[in-house]
Amino acid sequence: MPKIKEVKSKAKRRGNNEGSIYQRKDKRWCGAVTVGYKTDGKPIRRTIYGTSRQEVAKQITALTDEVFTNGYISVSAKNERNFEVLCREWYDLFVAPTISSVTEEKHRNMLKNHFFKAFGALDVQSVDLVRLQRFFNEKVKAGLSADFINKMKSLLNKFLVYAVKKHYITANPLADVIIKKNNSDNAEKEKALRQEIRQSVLNRVAEDKLLKPIVITFSFTGLRPQELIALKWENVNLKEKTISVKQALNRVITFDERGNVTARGQTIGKTKSPKSVRTFVMPDVVVAVLEEWQVYCEDRNIKSEFVFPNTKTGAMRTYSGLRSLLVRFVQKHKLEDEHISLYTFRHTFATVLLEERENPRIVADLMGHQKVSTTLDIYSHVMSNSVYQQTAQTLDNVFSRYA
Repeated sequence: MPKIKEVKSKAKRRGNNEGSIYQRKDKRWCGAVTVGYKTDGKPIRRTIYGTSRQEVAKQITALTDEVFTNGYISVSAKNERNFEVLCREWYDLFVAPTISSVTEEKHRNMLKNHFFKAFGALDVQSVDLVRLQRFFNEKVKAGLSADFINKMKSLLNKFLVYAVKKHYITANPLADVIIKKNNSDNAEKEKALRQEIRQSVLNRVAEDKLLKPIVITFSFTGLRPQELIALKWENVNLKEKTISVKQALNRVITFDERGNVTARGQTIGKTKSPKSVRTFVMPDVVVAVLEEWQVYCEDRNIKSEFVFPNTKTGAMRTYSGLRSLLVRFVQKHKLEDEHISLYTFRHTFATVLLEERENPRIVADLMGHQKVSTTLDIYSHVMSNSVYQQTAQTLDNVFSRYA
């Protein structure tokens, strides 16, 4: 009897637009389906891998159903998808007109020094998950702060969301990027003067006739440097002990078509946010130092509408001039390791209040924060320490009643 030849059944050929499935040499099953077309006519293929034909077929069916429901996607061809060109176009149209020139300068430096260096010459579709993960891993390794890295991620995410909407890319790869926390981030929390040196710094400031009223006002009102520079005597009521913050110094920066800075200036304008417009009662220490400052100015014939003007001209003091005054003080007293800046005293103001368990809502109002969550986020380490100590004391008190 002749031997019956075994016949292997062939995989049925799938219909048009239903994708194709085949088994690779490594025994893995692979499927591909056309989900759209580029503007140059080339198809966009989505590839699926699995351990069985059935597994791949199920995923292919889901993709084809999506295509039949929503239609083919259309993605720009490679020569229309240069990362830097598209990113500049997006930023100039949708971001730059909505922010201050100071923030714009920070953004443009970020784009130029980080994103364009890494991805500028690439097709935006080539900026995939692996490339982005490597990029952010390098930034963490380089020691950049978590705050700066998160700002980078936020800006890049906005662009990639836009790229998806415009069909330059099919999905946003940044969503799956994982950023490792930098071990040096704890240092970022210490923005206020350390408790051990606060009294020492204030004692040294008291010896400086120009800096004393400025630092005392900073430290006991929480004003932003821009608000203090723009503060006028008409907004200070020494009799009622109030300060009204109605305006702030705004730095103005202009750029050329490539985003390079062409000019810098400053003007008095709106505060950082509507919530920053506020009136509050000054502590007596601020009232006393401002009264002393008034006498100092009168004795030296310093006439100005500004509370802390340029003492030579009476004009509004510049941000850089105020910063230079503080830098000279820091160098004179060898305080460089304390990383003292103009904002240090504002942070110290909030930190002291929270250490003394002041209501965060009150602190937020005094700081001019738009949301109390902003205060809680910035000073969470202070809140945690205070709350834990208070909670421990509360539990001890409860236990003593039952003992």
